[in-house]
Amino acid sequence: MMCLIRRSSFLITLIFMLGIMFQPIGLAAILFEDDFEDDAMGREPKKWKFDPKAEVNNVGKIDKDPVDPSNKVFTGYGGYLADKGVIYKDFCLEFDWMFMKNNQNNSIGFRVVDQKKAHYQLSRRGGGVDWKIYMFNGAWNEIVTTAWPTDVETWYSVQLICKGDLFTVKAKEKGDPKLFKDIGKPLLKVRDKTHPKGFISTSYWGPIDNIIIADHENDILAVQPSNKLSTVWAKLKTNR
Repeated sequence: MMCLIRRSSFLITLIFMLGIMFQPIGLAAILFEDDFEDDAMGREPKKWKFDPKAEVNNVGKIDKDPVDPSNKVFTGYGGYLADKGVIYKDFCLEFDWMFMKNNQNNSIGFRVVDQKKAHYQLSRRGGGVDWKIYMFNGAWNEIVTTAWPTDVETWYSVQLICKGDLFTVKAKEKGDPKLFKDIGKPLLKVRDKTHPKGFISTSYWGPIDNIIIADHENDILAVQPSNKLSTVWAKLKTNR
């Protein structure tokens, strides 16, 4: 009898210790992902919606990566809506971005209500140094800017987090193994509550790749150096 009690006590203790060691872990809510590998070369991407009402509405296409011809990327100069035009409020967007010319403005739209009338725009400006966020509401308003020099034909990984009225942007060279969460000071950080939700869109852009839109940024193993999206699911602590 005593032996049975000891065994029961041991099992209870073991279960308790395992419960402490293995905290509840869930998967990140990956809302959208695209690495363009399933798209046909020279065609429009299947997971994106062309917006003929965009300010610039040239047709984009799937093309070869300028530095790795075996890799497919999305490139062009026009308005495409991610996830066929799903509306997002709070999210973490991560993607790879390349700039082909220093005198070219490259932009990604977010919380887009209308690409001609109301939206935000994350922009790397011509000259290859200035990064800005604009708020457009009938007129262009620069709400934050910083200097971060970039090179042409070099891949960069970018993270944009929208949480309420707070926007934060981090960026690094794609080969940098450091996770975004381990990068201290954001490249850009600003608050604005003009547009609470909207589409995510391309505007003026060079090649982009490995797009992920997630519910939360915690521990997201998103755009990794030289990785496509087959291993992108991340673990999030549920007690965040």
